[in-house]
Amino acid sequence: MITIIIDVLGRRFTNTNSIILQELEWHFHGALFLLCLGFTYMKDAHVRVDVIRENLSPHTSHIIEVIGCLFFLLPYCGVVIYFGIEFTLKSYLTGETSAAAEGLPYRFIIKSCLPIGFLLLGISGISILLKRKNKDV
Repeated sequence: MITIIIDVLGRRFTNTNSIILQELEWHFHGALFLLCLGFTYMKDAHVRVDVIRENLSPHTSHIIEVIGCLFFLLPYCGVVIYFGIEFTLKSYLTGETSAAAEGLPYRFIIKSCLPIGFLLLGISGISILLKRKNKDV
């Protein structure tokens, strides 16, 4: 938030444009989104099609949740983690920096949020599955 305020105030009152601040803003937004995926799933605060879900029985809703986790969420997380690690490692090894001359260096830091975020989401999916299993027992 402070980054955005400083950037906006700088543009408004001193007529300056900071590439570093703008990139830092989207780095923070990207990291926040990616690192909160798992927490949002654990709290059941993610987007759902509630119009359909509210008309289903709890048992049917439970089955759909388990199938979605096993056949969609966990495999997708695995693929993103696998390619995300490769993506991050390539960025690190090549010393990738911003395309802008005055941009941020060390692009691998923000790229590492991708596999980490999906790892947290996958762990959350496993946790949800284990909770559902324990409710059935």
